[in-house]
Amino acid sequence: MNKIENVNQLDAEIKRLRYAAKQQEVELKNNLKDIREDFRPENILLNSLASFTGIKIDKKEFFKEGLAYALSIIIQRFVLKTERKIEDRTYEFLDNVFERIKRFMGKHTSTEAKREQRKEDKNDASV
Repeated sequence: MNKIENVNQLDAEIKRLRYAAKQQEVELKNNLKDIREDFRPENILLNSLASFTGIKIDKKEFFKEGLAYALSIIIQRFVLKTERKIEDRTYEFLDNVFERIKRFMGKHTSTEAKREQRKEDKNDASV
Protein backbone atom coordinates (compact mmCIF):
# COMPACT_ATOMS: atom_id res chain seq x y z
CA MET A 1 0.00 0.00 0.00
CA ASN A 2 1.39 3.34 -1.08
CA LYS A 3 1.07 6.63 0.67
CA ILE A 4 -2.12 8.45 -0.36
CA GLU A 5 -1.33 11.98 -1.49
CA ASN A 6 -4.64 13.30 -2.92
CA VAL A 7 -8.41 12.82 -2.98
CA ASN A 8 -8.39 10.82 -6.23
CA GLN A 9 -6.00 8.29 -4.76
CA LEU A 10 -8.18 8.13 -1.62
CA ASP A 11 -11.31 7.47 -3.73
CA ALA A 12 -9.47 4.79 -5.71
CA GLU A 13 -8.28 3.10 -2.51
CA ILE A 14 -11.80 3.23 -1.01
CA LYS A 15 -13.20 1.61 -4.17
CA ARG A 16 -10.51 -1.05 -4.09
CA LEU A 17 -11.17 -1.82 -0.43
CA ARG A 18 -14.96 -1.93 -0.98
CA TYR A 19 -14.46 -4.33 -3.90
CA ALA A 20 -12.17 -6.51 -1.78
CA ALA A 21 -14.74 -6.46 1.06
CA LYS A 22 -17.53 -7.50 -1.35
CA GLN A 23 -15.35 -10.32 -2.69
CA GLN A 24 -14.68 -11.53 0.85
CA GLU A 25 -18.38 -11.26 1.67
CA VAL A 26 -19.30 -13.39 -1.37
CA GLU A 27 -16.64 -15.91 -0.40
CA LEU A 28 -18.00 -16.05 3.19
CA LYS A 29 -21.55 -16.57 1.90
CA ASN A 30 -20.37 -19.42 -0.34
CA ASN A 31 -18.47 -20.98 2.57
CA LEU A 32 -21.55 -20.68 4.80
CA LYS A 33 -23.70 -22.25 2.09
CA ASP A 34 -21.22 -25.13 1.81
CA ILE A 35 -21.25 -25.63 5.58
CA ARG A 36 -25.06 -25.67 5.66
CA GLU A 37 -25.07 -28.17 2.79
CA ASP A 38 -22.59 -30.39 4.64
CA PHE A 39 -24.80 -30.44 7.74
CA ARG A 40 -27.98 -31.50 5.96
CA PRO A 41 -29.10 -34.93 7.29
CA GLU A 42 -28.79 -36.76 3.97
CA ASN A 43 -25.31 -35.34 3.42
CA ILE A 44 -24.23 -36.33 6.92
CA LEU A 45 -25.48 -39.84 6.18
CA LEU A 46 -23.69 -39.98 2.83
CA ASN A 47 -20.46 -38.60 4.28
CA SER A 48 -20.59 -41.06 7.17
CA LEU A 49 -21.23 -43.91 4.77
CA ALA A 50 -18.41 -42.74 2.53
CA SER A 51 -15.95 -42.47 5.41
CA PHE A 52 -17.03 -45.87 6.78
CA THR A 53 -16.71 -47.68 3.45
CA GLY A 54 -13.87 -45.62 2.05
CA ILE A 55 -15.81 -45.17 -1.20
CA LYS A 56 -16.58 -41.68 -2.48
CA ILE A 57 -20.34 -41.43 -2.89
CA ASP A 58 -21.83 -38.78 -5.15
CA LYS A 59 -25.15 -37.50 -3.83
CA LYS A 60 -26.86 -37.36 -7.23
CA GLU A 61 -25.68 -40.82 -8.21
CA PHE A 62 -26.55 -42.28 -4.81
CA PHE A 63 -30.15 -41.06 -4.92
CA LYS A 64 -30.53 -41.95 -8.60
CA GLU A 65 -29.22 -45.47 -7.95
CA GLY A 66 -31.32 -45.74 -4.79
CA LEU A 67 -34.44 -44.67 -6.63
CA ALA A 68 -33.76 -47.16 -9.41
CA TYR A 69 -33.17 -49.92 -6.85
CA ALA A 70 -36.38 -49.06 -4.97
CA LEU A 71 -38.41 -49.07 -8.19
CA SER A 72 -36.86 -52.39 -9.12
CA ILE A 73 -37.88 -53.92 -5.80
CA ILE A 74 -41.42 -52.56 -6.07
CA ILE A 75 -41.80 -53.88 -9.60
CA GLN A 76 -40.37 -57.26 -8.61
CA ARG A 77 -42.84 -57.56 -5.73
CA PHE A 78 -45.71 -56.52 -7.97
CA VAL A 79 -44.68 -59.07 -10.60
CA LEU A 80 -44.23 -61.75 -7.93
CA LYS A 81 -47.71 -61.12 -6.52
CA THR A 82 -49.19 -61.14 -10.01
CA GLU A 83 -47.29 -64.32 -10.81
CA ARG A 84 -48.69 -66.00 -7.70
CA LYS A 85 -52.24 -64.95 -8.58
CA ILE A 86 -51.85 -66.25 -12.13
CA GLU A 87 -50.35 -69.48 -10.84
CA ASP A 88 -53.21 -69.99 -8.36
CA ARG A 89 -55.82 -69.28 -11.00
CA THR A 90 -54.10 -71.63 -13.46
CA TYR A 91 -54.03 -74.45 -10.90
CA GLU A 92 -57.66 -73.81 -10.02
CA PHE A 93 -58.64 -73.86 -13.70
CA LEU A 94 -56.71 -77.08 -14.34
CA ASP A 95 -58.21 -78.72 -11.24
CA ASN A 96 -61.69 -77.84 -12.52
CA VAL A 97 -60.88 -79.21 -15.98
CA PHE A 98 -59.57 -82.50 -14.57
CA GLU A 99 -62.55 -82.78 -12.23
CA ARG A 100 -64.95 -82.33 -15.15
CA ILE A 101 -63.05 -84.91 -17.19
CA LYS A 102 -63.21 -87.30 -14.23
CA ARG A 103 -66.96 -86.80 -13.86
CA PHE A 104 -67.49 -87.19 -17.60
CA MET A 105 -65.45 -90.39 -17.65
CA GLY A 106 -67.30 -91.62 -14.55
CA LYS A 107 -70.66 -91.14 -16.23
CA HIS A 108 -69.59 -92.99 -19.36
CA THR A 109 -67.72 -95.84 -17.71
CA SER A 110 -69.61 -99.01 -16.78
CA THR A 111 -69.88 -100.02 -13.15
CA GLU A 112 -68.07 -103.28 -13.85
CA ALA A 113 -65.06 -101.46 -15.22
CA LYS A 114 -65.05 -99.27 -12.11
CA ARG A 115 -65.04 -102.35 -9.82
CA GLU A 116 -62.20 -103.91 -11.78
CA GLN A 117 -60.20 -100.71 -11.54
CA ARG A 118 -60.73 -100.52 -7.76
CA LYS A 119 -59.62 -104.14 -7.36
CA GLU A 120 -56.47 -103.45 -9.39
CA ASP A 121 -55.76 -100.36 -7.34
CA LYS A 122 -56.16 -102.36 -4.08
CA ASN A 123 -53.84 -105.08 -5.35
CA ASP A 124 -51.23 -102.53 -6.44
CA ALA A 125 -51.44 -100.76 -3.06
CA SER A 126 -51.06 -103.97 -1.04
CA VAL A 127 -47.96 -105.10 -2.97
